[in-house]
Amino acid sequence: MPNCARANSRHLCGAYGHNLGVFLLVSIFCTSHVFGQPTKPQLVIDSVNVRQEGVVSFSTLALGPDSRADCPVPQFTVAQTDDQAFRLCIDMASIQQVRFNAFTLTAYLVSAKGTAREAYKYQITGNPAGSFRDSPVRVSFHVKIDSNTFPGSILMPVYNAAAADLLTVEKQNEPAYVSVSGTTPLQIHLGNVADTLPIAVTDVTVSEDCPRCWTRIASSVSEKNPLTVDPGTSANLLLNLSPNTIPALMQGALAIKTDVPHDTLSLILTYHTVPGGSDRRQTVLVKVRFGPGLIGLGLALCGGIALGLLAKYQLTGKLGKQDERALHAILTALVLGVIAEFVGIMLTAYGNSRLVIFGLDIDPRQLFPAFILAILVSGGAAVVSWIKELFGKTS
Repeated sequence: MPNCARANSRHLCGAYGHNLGVFLLVSIFCTSHVFGQPTKPQLVIDSVNVRQEGVVSFSTLALGPDSRADCPVPQFTVAQTDDQAFRLCIDMASIQQVRFNAFTLTAYLVSAKGTAREAYKYQITGNPAGSFRDSPVRVSFHVKIDSNTFPGSILMPVYNAAAADLLTVEKQNEPAYVSVSGTTPLQIHLGNVADTLPIAVTDVTVSEDCPRCWTRIASSVSEKNPLTVDPGTSANLLLNLSPNTIPALMQGALAIKTDVPHDTLSLILTYHTVPGGSDRRQTVLVKVRFGPGLIGLGLALCGGIALGLLAKYQLTGKLGKQDERALHAILTALVLGVIAEFVGIMLTAYGNSRLVIFGLDIDPRQLFPAFILAILVSGGAAVVSWIKELFGKTS
């Protein structure tokens, strides 16, 4: 019995010693493995003030090691720490707008020293506040390893979906003139504020107050053919306007004042900042006036001259001066009518002047005003006096 107890004791001691040895070996292996692993760097992005118009704060999520070894430009924006120990690479194609006005991007931290170029992947989230526009700004960052800190800075884009309209539009002082004969090109000047990101206009949608007045309104701008407006510059958005002749002339028949539009076009511009900006929409109003074109004005002039000469003959019994031949009087009236129409158009369209007849501010580029002007010029003083008397009696 004692021999049996001693045998069991030796067996238990041997098993205990074996397990203890295995435990020590595993502990030594795990400890050496842990201490042999390199310490992962911690990336910290500092908050940035954007032109005293707002602030962007950043949060960083480590996604682990990555196999990336290079950061080709322009796909990446690259910067180094001050001691050139690390490179920070921002993937411009990864920029996304997310909820609550935030934006995200993917960044890589690459060791710039040593034979083993280790890379680590991060997701950076920007949280903007304020009224600033999408802009490139210089942002400070820090790489922390154990007790060491490696500072640096990088020029990167920041975004603010809550900002106001990004495009500036040149003020329209007077309605644009659109001929009812053929297609009229119309240029709209779009601007972009300096020290911001480029803007790409990708779509133009047009709605009209008078849909029946148009056969076609077209623009070449599309997703595949965007209009780019660089910071601090302007670009022309081209529209090709094709009116529907008769409805357009009827629309402007009684609107003879030069500052009264015949129709107003509402342009909805879809655009985004480059790179990575979210789609925005901005409405631009364009006022237009329809004109009959040269043929229409010529017919109105001829009709007005004929009626003016006829009225003069009825009032005075002659077409021109005393003993003036009829053909000479007709040709004189025609020349004077053309000159009066030309001067009226030049003064109102290019001279910032107004043509006022009987207290009415008229546009000589319209059919009815051109017709009335031709009557007064060809009819002379007799017709003018008769019309004044007629207005005096009616008033």
